[in-house]
Amino acid sequence: MQKASFVIGLLVIAVGGCGTAATAPAGRPVPATPPSGQAIPGEYIVHARPGSSPALRAGKLLSTLDLGSQGRFLLVRADLSASALQRQLESTDVLAVTPNRSFKLELPRAGATLPVPSLPESRDPLYEQQWYLPRVGADRAWQATRGKGVVAAVVDTGIDYNHPDLAGNVVGPGHSFVTGKPDAIDVFGHGTHVAGIIAAMADNGEGVAGVAPETRLLPIGVLGANGGGSLFAIAAGIKHAADYGEAQKVHVVINLSLGGPGTAFDPISTAAGAYATGKGALPVAAAGNSNEGVGTPAKIQEYYMAVSAIDRDDKKASFSNYGPEIAVGAPGVDIMNTTPTYQCPLNEHGYARNYAALKGTSMATPVVAGVCALVWSRNPDWTWRQVRDHVARTALDLGKPGKDDVYGSGLVQAAAAVGAAR
Repeated sequence: MQKASFVIGLLVIAVGGCGTAATAPAGRPVPATPPSGQAIPGEYIVHARPGSSPALRAGKLLSTLDLGSQGRFLLVRADLSASALQRQLESTDVLAVTPNRSFKLELPRAGATLPVPSLPESRDPLYEQQWYLPRVGADRAWQATRGKGVVAAVVDTGIDYNHPDLAGNVVGPGHSFVTGKPDAIDVFGHGTHVAGIIAAMADNGEGVAGVAPETRLLPIGVLGANGGGSLFAIAAGIKHAADYGEAQKVHVVINLSLGGPGTAFDPISTAAGAYATGKGALPVAAAGNSNEGVGTPAKIQEYYMAVSAIDRDDKKASFSNYGPEIAVGAPGVDIMNTTPTYQCPLNEHGYARNYAALKGTSMATPVVAGVCALVWSRNPDWTWRQVRDHVARTALDLGKPGKDDVYGSGLVQAAAAVGAAR
């Protein structure tokens, strides 16, 4: 079985101000995760037909994920190869047996930020460092909508739901598929930054503003305190987000600032994407930070909206992945936003509590998720596909004329997408 690297590209560049720190939340220790992309030893994902229950003659059933018409997925631990396990199952209901692969954050240490141009005054002290908001027209889009009535599910390391710039928008403690508990407090730091880019509250006298500052945030933990997670956990997080939207009768944008190389066979992410869109949700996924082809799940363009990263000069960020799957690009360099108010692993890499500037397609993706939330708030009768297509159609064309492999349809434009005055 070919091994591939799965990376949630958190390339971070600068640190913002911080205040008094809170105590880090207590949590169960997370088991060591294998290097990104490698098969987790002895763990397999069994893809079975919908409604079936293949009998296990070997191994231990760890968890089951029912994705409706897309099938049932069983997480199995067995001291066998994938092919040997499939032979043991001996059932026509089993469609495939694949390794459960690891995802893991990789962070360089913090460095100096680039100069930041001064922006219009705001009650938010760090707004002047958020160069990307006017670049995508978010400030002008707020004349029409601020994203009210839409939920953004952050499938990540969790969210610091007590952060003063986020607390008013978080719908609750969420759910962690790492601990199995109904509490997705951020255990690493990545998810809090992503959440703030989407929906930090604006004009509240705190640090920053989000692209859609009245959109609600749903925390879903799929990556642990060591930055690690798995394909199975991420698919479970996607399902949780889609089910939440259906139960609450609300539009949900699912932010996936994570991913791995597109060479890996990934049936569970395909099924999770089909399930989510079937429930009416819109998954938005990071292209990856390896300067190569688009990774999974973003490469599954039928269901996931793939996002590349663009720098201050409207050029491809040096690290950003590329390919025909790219839908749009968004700013992904020097992205100032929220970080946890307590000590967390992010700080061990040189980044401050409360606020910091990071770079990566992990940061570009929530910019697009926020624009999608603005559009959906403005057009609540639209489907996920109408929102996705409209955001791409109203993007600012960059690079070669028309859609290309670097920028997709271009730099996402919030004001144009919601029809706000310029």
